[in-house]
Amino acid sequence: MAFCCLILVYLGLFVPFHPIYAQNEKIVLLELGPKINEMEVQMHATPETANKTTEAVYQILMLIGWGTLLPIGVIIARYFRHFPMSYSYDVWFKCHIGCQTVGYIVGTTGWCISLWPENSPKHLVSKAESTLSTIAFTFINVQMLATFMRLHKEVGYCKCWNICHHLLGYAIIGLVITNIFAGFHNETLKWIYVGVLVVLTVVVIPLEICKCKSKIMDHLVNIHRQLWNREGIVDETMQEQVWEDI
Repeated sequence: MAFCCLILVYLGLFVPFHPIYAQNEKIVLLELGPKINEMEVQMHATPETANKTTEAVYQILMLIGWGTLLPIGVIIARYFRHFPMSYSYDVWFKCHIGCQTVGYIVGTTGWCISLWPENSPKHLVSKAESTLSTIAFTFINVQMLATFMRLHKEVGYCKCWNICHHLLGYAIIGLVITNIFAGFHNETLKWIYVGVLVVLTVVVIPLEICKCKSKIMDHLVNIHRQLWNREGIVDETMQEQVWEDI
C-alpha cells in the first residue's frame, strides 16, 4: 500500500496526508512533502511565467527594431553623406533604407505579438504603452509609404516633402523612446536601452560637431567667393590661402 502511494505521489496523482505508522515511510513522505509543494507552485505559476516570457520577447523586438535600428538609419542619412568620406547617393541611401526597413520589420513583429489575442493586454501591455506604440506604428507606416512616394533625383527635390519627412522621423524617435521608458515594466530592458542611447549619443555628438564645422566653413568660403567676384579676384593661389586661413 505504501509503495503504491509513493508511485502515485511521484506521478502527481495523489498527495499523502493519511497517517502512516512505519518510521521509514514517514521519513520518505517528509522528504517528498516540500518537493510536492514546489511542484504545485510551479504548476500554478506556469501561465504567469509564459506571459512574462512573451512580454520580454515583444519588448526586446521593439527595442531592437524601433528603438535602435530606426535611430541608426536616421544617423546614416544625416551624417554619412559626406563624412568621413564623400559617398555616392546610392551608397548612403541604400544603407539608410535597408536599416529603416529591417528596423520596421523587427519592431512591427514585436508590436504584433503584443496584440496577439492570447496575450491579455490588461496584464501584458499597459494603457500608456498601447497608446504610444499604436501612434508610433501609424507614423512609421506613413513614413515608410512616403519613402516610396519620394520624388526622383532627376525630377528635383520637394523641399516641403523633405521637411515633413525629417520632422516625422524625429517625432517617431521621440515617441519610441517615450514608449520604452513610460510603457515597459522591465527595468533591465530600460537600463539596457539607456546604454544604447548613451552609445548613440557618443557617436552623434562628434558627427554633429563635424557637420556644423563643415557648414560654417562652406558659409565662409561662399562669403569669400562673393568678395572675389565683386573685386574680380580669380587667383586660385589666393583661394587656397583663404582655405588655409579658415
